[in-house]
Amino acid sequence: MTMTSGTDDIGSATAGEKKAARVSDRRVACLILLAALISLIPILSVRFPPMTDYANHYVRLWLLAGGIERPLMAQFYEIDWNVAWTNIAIDLLAFALGKIATMDVIAPFILGLALLLPPIGVTLLNRRLFGGFHWWQLLCFTLAWNAVFLFGFLSFSISLGLALIFAYLDEYLKERGPVMAFALRVTCAAILLTAHPFGLLFYTILLAALAFGPSSLPFRKGSAFAAATGRVVLSVAPVFLPLIAFLLFGPSLPGQRNVPLLDSLYWDNPSIMRSLKVLLTYFRTYDARIDMVYVMLFIVVVRETVRYKLLTVHWGLVLAAIVTGLLSMVMPTHAFETGGMDVRLPCMMTLAAAAGLRPEIRGRLQSLVIPAVLLVIVCRTAFVEYVWLQRNADVAAVEKVLEKVEPGAAILPTLAYMPLEDAGKMPVGRLVGGMFPSFIHYPAIASFKRDAFMPYLFTAAGKQPLRVREPWSEIAVPEGMPVLIDELTGPAPYYAPYLAEWKNRFDYVLLLNVDMASPDHPMPAIDTISLVANEGFARLYRIDHPKPAQQ
Repeated sequence: MTMTSGTDDIGSATAGEKKAARVSDRRVACLILLAALISLIPILSVRFPPMTDYANHYVRLWLLAGGIERPLMAQFYEIDWNVAWTNIAIDLLAFALGKIATMDVIAPFILGLALLLPPIGVTLLNRRLFGGFHWWQLLCFTLAWNAVFLFGFLSFSISLGLALIFAYLDEYLKERGPVMAFALRVTCAAILLTAHPFGLLFYTILLAALAFGPSSLPFRKGSAFAAATGRVVLSVAPVFLPLIAFLLFGPSLPGQRNVPLLDSLYWDNPSIMRSLKVLLTYFRTYDARIDMVYVMLFIVVVRETVRYKLLTVHWGLVLAAIVTGLLSMVMPTHAFETGGMDVRLPCMMTLAAAAGLRPEIRGRLQSLVIPAVLLVIVCRTAFVEYVWLQRNADVAAVEKVLEKVEPGAAILPTLAYMPLEDAGKMPVGRLVGGMFPSFIHYPAIASFKRDAFMPYLFTAAGKQPLRVREPWSEIAVPEGMPVLIDELTGPAPYYAPYLAEWKNRFDYVLLLNVDMASPDHPMPAIDTISLVANEGFARLYRIDHPKPAQQ
């Protein structure tokens, strides 16, 4: 392996070599643009893709973009920007774009940003560090499709891409003096904190890695390590100013509900196997067997270029990747009333490593590598497109049964019981990354399609600028998921207190994943509900309320 910033040998190149490099650079740049356009195809073909949180986000963004002006929705919700100053990248975009565009434009635009900004950021930073556009950057566009994006963590994904782009700008502008660097870092940190707090963390890690430098000398010499540590401290210090201001003056921190920190931490089935699965988060989509092909592709490329001493390394970024990878193995699954905490650092690990490596290929393979990489991108995107089109039938089933719902009704989402061992038998696309069902937020479509109320639209203080009005707040939670049908006849679980009075407070029961229901757990026989629509995946039951006594 070699270590370099990627610009040391440019001056020694001949005029012919420079011309050939420019032609190759432009060709790869055009192919990167083509890869980005190809990656957008699924986003442009499906309105509600099988992304865990997406339908819920969509409805909130629709409200922010103008849907709140509908009388019934204004009865349910109100916009309040004072309850959230962070984690609101997509909210700000929807609110601003809603003045000039509809959700048919806003939603694909936001999805496109979340999908493409991380690989674009890798491309820019890698180009700055090593010089020129390169087939490795093209290959990294396969990382656009990953479990975190498919979970619907859109603000987080956008913030990862912004962190990489801001790190690229830092490398580009830091030579203009410390004042410029300081101002840039404070500004970028403030933007990232607004977008998502984990984006600020990633930006801090990238600045530290770049300040550490591309050389491995600090690992071998104490004085060099001390100098690198000093550079790291000076580099990251400015990013803490916006964070301190937020902690002092922010209206509400995410997860603030008088829950002690230690009590908010939760590890979901900790094991070595789970930790390994979490490490591969940024490669996972809908089928582990297919995803492993891409994991092995990256492993083989890196291993073989190391073997033939054709891998150039930025050791600061590789160190950042190693540290984030190790920390991810001890991260809790839940903290501060936020789930999916353990999958955040593996994303940073993968992106930092992708930006900090530059493998080369020599000989006959040089003419084949770019067509092969483009084929890989097409195959990855085609698989996602296939899954999204298949699962569009589930969305259609939900929309079909919802046609029976009157505007202004309250809908209780439920889930058919399915044995855990049958999860692998579900149709492809109903499980994302082997972790979360993709359909648990489809009930939010009722708000968009029928102006109906559902009890767990995202309205968490500190994270979303939306509040539930009274009296609807009495049957709402800021985050949630469908309850199991078995819970309709028992006491209300802690995560769904609205079940206590569900027969009186809701008008319909929406049942999902019916075609995978266990025969041992049928819909409970409840004399106050009756089936009104059945579309296979989804069923709708009407709740018969007692008629008021006549005077």
